[in-house]
Amino acid sequence: MELGSLTENINKAVRSARERLAQISSTERDRRAVIIGAAGLCLLILYIIFHSISSGTDRLEKRVAQLETELGKIQELKTEYEDSQKKIAVLSSKIREENEPLISIVEQILLSENLDRKNFSIRDVNLRTSDSEDFYEERSIDVELKNISLKDFVDVLYKIQNAPSFLKVSNLNLSTRFDRSDSLTVKLRVSTFRFKEVT
Repeated sequence: MELGSLTENINKAVRSARERLAQISSTERDRRAVIIGAAGLCLLILYIIFHSISSGTDRLEKRVAQLETELGKIQELKTEYEDSQKKIAVLSSKIREENEPLISIVEQILLSENLDRKNFSIRDVNLRTSDSEDFYEERSIDVELKNISLKDFVDVLYKIQNAPSFLKVSNLNLSTRFDRSDSLTVKLRVSTFRFKEVT
């Protein structure tokens, strides 16, 4: 009995809705208004959907542009890193520790320029370690050249500066004799470098 009553109520509601719809759309003008309203509603829904898609696309395009900028910066950093690695490799090959002592290297250069052993002296300077944050150590020798001409000295200096080992000349001091201006006495320091052991 309750089921029948429920079914009857549903049927009444459906009939009532049909009657109202029929009343609204009974005239041509009403039908047109309903169609225009429905079309407007559809257009509004389509606009909302399109706008949300368009704003999402704009956000994605901005994000893509941002990512492309970041990628460009990363590529620049990569290129800079690769250049630094190449420079370090070149520097490492020049600053490698030679098996031959520094004194022997400089002595060979002096003898190759036909300098008399009596006219030069080489003194080893204690190993000087740079500040703890640096990654290299410096070894130095003091060289004194006597009775050397300016031309011979320039040749010696050129050979020291272009030796396979990376050598640095510092503390250069030149003096001439009063009676012989073409004869120089030269004092200089020659240094080389090596990378510290990484512990």
